[in-house]
Amino acid sequence: MKYFTRDLIEHYGCLDDEAVFRSAEAEWEARLARYEAGLKSIEPELPEHIRVFTRLLLHDAIVWSIARQGDKLIMVLRKDVPPKDVVILTYTLIEEPVIDRDALSPDYRGEVMDYKYDEFELIRDCGQRTYAQSILFGNGWEMSLRFSDVQVSLAQLVYPLPGTVFVPASAPAVAPSA
Repeated sequence: MKYFTRDLIEHYGCLDDEAVFRSAEAEWEARLARYEAGLKSIEPELPEHIRVFTRLLLHDAIVWSIARQGDKLIMVLRKDVPPKDVVILTYTLIEEPVIDRDALSPDYRGEVMDYKYDEFELIRDCGQRTYAQSILFGNGWEMSLRFSDVQVSLAQLVYPLPGTVFVPASAPAVAPSA
């Protein structure tokens, strides 16, 4: 990530030191303003479906799955904000994804893999337009993607029933109590 670096994120989470937190908060706001201005400046060059993609509010969305099918990377998320849609992102990759499993130090990693921050970029290369995105997840992973397109599908949850707890298949089994 270029704007929301590890140091900035960790300083922003430093609630024990008011001065460090306030300084990081001010820097965060300044970088966010620069990032949003850059995004707004490239918006006229983006196809409508990519503009829709860049406007998705995915902060704190739970990551249900990340899968591959050939040159496609499929990410299934559950939004945290109402109406809590299921979001299916299907990227057409032009390079292998890069995952940094140590993007955040252990003290700043959560147990849940949720979508924290991302940075989107338009890449112009020899008349071709492609895209890059870096995504920081709450478990401390950062995924960097280079892609030629992304499709977004929004769906309303049917199962599990809204309001119930989703337990990922990788969760440890709990023996029933006697």
